Amino acid sequence: MGAAVLLAGAVTAAQAQSVLRVAMAPDASPADQAARFEPLGQFLEKRFKMRVKWVPVASEAFAVRALLNREADLVWLNGLSYVQANLRSGNKVALLVQREEDQKARSVFITTASTGIKKLQDLKGRTLSLGPPASTSDSLMPRSALVAAKLRPETDLKPLPPAANAQAIVAAVASGKADAGALSQAAWEKLVADKQVDSAAVKVFFTTPVYTDHTWAALADMDENTRKTIAGGFLVLEAVGGGRDILKQQGAHRFVEAKPAAYDTVRAAAAEAGLNQ
Repeated sequence: MGAAVLLAGAVTAAQAQSVLRVAMAPDASPADQAARFEPLGQFLEKRFKMRVKWVPVASEAFAVRALLNREADLVWLNGLSYVQANLRSGNKVALLVQREEDQKARSVFITTASTGIKKLQDLKGRTLSLGPPASTSDSLMPRSALVAAKLRPETDLKPLPPAANAQAIVAAVASGKADAGALSQAAWEKLVADKQVDSAAVKVFFTTPVYTDHTWAALADMDENTRKTIAGGFLVLEAVGGGRDILKQQGAHRFVEAKPAAYDTVRAAAAEAGLNQ
């Protein structure tokens, strides 16, 4: 990404708009993320005459903090993190764009044939591997599905420490450490496609309803023209030189406008779980 350096102390509005600091909650090592987003940074720099600085963050919580503390201008958040950031800021987080795929996100529950688990109710008294509580797809929405199935996650299931990521969830199920697991459908399908899981041994037995997940967001007081310019750049990626490669690196077919109302399902799940803060 660009080698932008922020000067110490206050900067003018014009200076602030000439540097775009970009952060994303990690789903890979910082080095891998920086390499993946370098082409996007170069695109933004060239198209909008902005210098782009990559701001590494260690977790979803740090991504939210970077946005709210103005340490980053443009931040990639999962659905739950957006809901929490918007609440903490007093509804001052503005959505820009999201991958088309994030408008139809789902989570899957997986198990092995030996467990005899065929439906969510069969999980009562069993172990279920979930991801970090901050994960929309690997924790919050699977938990919401359990509640909808009249299960109390904290008492009806045997507790397990949160898994670090989707691969760890699958590994826990495959090894028998967990009776079942739940993770993002997109992550599951990628693991299967990459042959990192034996899909003959580990099977999906339940898929959640659709919900909306990740989004690019900024603070609402970012200059409106700047927001529109950035969003517009994402929306035309399909048609510009090198854009399809950038989309592929982002795991997207295309970007679309993100709307607050699309997160009502995640917002309700967060409230039920006591995570709407």
